[in-house]
Formats: sequence, structure tokens, C-alpha cells
Amino acid sequence: MNMVQNVVKMYARDKFGWFILPWVILLSSFVVNLLIASLLPIDEKLVTGGLMSIFIYMMVVGIISLSQNFPFALGLSVRRRDFFLGSMLMISLLSTGISIILCLLSYIESSVIDGWGVQLYFFHLPYLSDGNVFSEFVIYFSCMVSLYMTGFLCASVHRRFGRNGMYVLSIAAVLLITILFYVINYMGWWSTIFHFFGDHTAVQLAEMLLPITVCLSIVAYLLLRRATV
Repeated sequence: MNMVQNVVKMYARDKFGWFILPWVILLSSFVVNLLIASLLPIDEKLVTGGLMSIFIYMMVVGIISLSQNFPFALGLSVRRRDFFLGSMLMISLLSTGISIILCLLSYIESSVIDGWGVQLYFFHLPYLSDGNVFSEFVIYFSCMVSLYMTGFLCASVHRRFGRNGMYVLSIAAVLLITILFYVINYMGWWSTIFHFFGDHTAVQLAEMLLPITVCLSIVAYLLLRRATV
């Protein structure tokens, strides 16, 4: 357990990348949207997708955290298992903290300062914020951890198989998506897919995402066990 904690401490030393930069990106997007909303003569609610910026950054963190820290950790005699567990603990703690703050901002935006005085809804979004505060927390947490693991898995493939592995993965992903879209179009499944998402709440979809995230983490761990430095 001490080695796992040491991995978390190793990550935490990069305070700018883990704790400051995500909020710099998100708040920069918020300020831009707030400025636009204050300048435009809009009477209706202005809903933006700027909140996605912090989630996308989590995927970038997943790639960078492995690429930069894996060789360094092994050089300090950290076991691959401990590095993986420390990485999972770090992103879980970070996602928990960010999700709590986002829920607080959503509450302030909707109930304290309604639309920030300019009818801007940046944190309190339709569909995502339809449930209670716990449901909103689950949505944020699940999406962040899932995107982090997606980036972490991509970095694990690169660490295990190198650039050729990434080329193969990219080509396979493009082919799979192309075939999937062709099958959906051919079978006329679009309406069924839309109804599926329409019949489920955002928190239900987030809960479905959690086991997928666990599968991604298992694959990433198996790759790291045989990855070279």
C-alpha cells in the first residue's frame, strides 16, 4: 500500500497538470461563454457544451500520465501492479474532487445566481442535471474515469506495442466504426438506438459506462504487465 501511495504522491507533485490546468481550461471556456452571453441580446436560455473541455482533458491526462511517469516509476523500483493501482487511485480521487465542485457550481448556477444573470447555463445542463445531486455526481465521475481510462489504454497499447501497435489500433478502430455504421444503416437501427438513449436517463447511461471502464482498466493492466520501459 505504501508503494501505491508513493505513486499518488509522484503524480501529485505535478500540481499544475493535475490540479490547476483542468480548471484553467474549463474556466477560460466559461469566461468566453459568459462574455458572449453578456454581449448577445438573448432572452432565452443559452446552453453551451463548454463543460466538455474538462472531460476531454481527462483523456489527455490518461495518455500523458502513463507516457511520462511509467518509465520513471519503474526506475524507482515501483512494481507495475502498484503503478497501475496508484494511477487508478489518483484519477478516482481527482474525479471525485472535480465532480463535487462541478455539482456545487451547477447548484449555484441554477438556484443561487440564476444563469449568472445573463441566462447562461454552463454547468447546469438539460438531461445531465435532471436528477438529484448524487445522480449528477455519478454522471461526472463515471465520464471522467472512463475518458481517463480510454487515454490510459491508448498509452498502454503504445507502451506495449510501440508505434506499429498504435497504427494497427487506429486502423482497426476506423474499420470497426465504418462497419458498425454500415450495419446500422443497412439494418435501419438508428431509430432503435435513439429510442434507447431517450428511454434511459443520463445517470443510467453513466452506470452502464462503469463496467465498460472496468474492462478497459483490466486490458490496460494486462498490457502494462508485459510492457517494456
